[in-house]
Amino acid sequence: MSKNDALMRRSTVDGYAYRCPQCRTTSPEVPTKAEARAERDTHRRDFHGGHIPDGEEILEPERMRFVDLPREQKIATVVVALVILVGVLIKAG
Repeated sequence: MSKNDALMRRSTVDGYAYRCPQCRTTSPEVPTKAEARAERDTHRRDFHGGHIPDGEEILEPERMRFVDLPREQKIATVVVALVILVGVLIKAG
């Protein structure tokens, strides 16, 4: 799997998942990284005799960025931040 494939795959994952490129399998998505590691350990033990397959990885959900928010939510966030800032400045001054 190329780096671009890995990046594309990572961006479509909502939870964590374990990917074994040698077996060409991906575990079901799980909510925590610890559960994905448990999937990895079980897979290694059951299919690879405990050895580490080359290129295996834990897929992570892409982090939310401010630019990914809808416009209305960005505006609301900026307004709330300004109101808090003004409140702090008034109280301190």
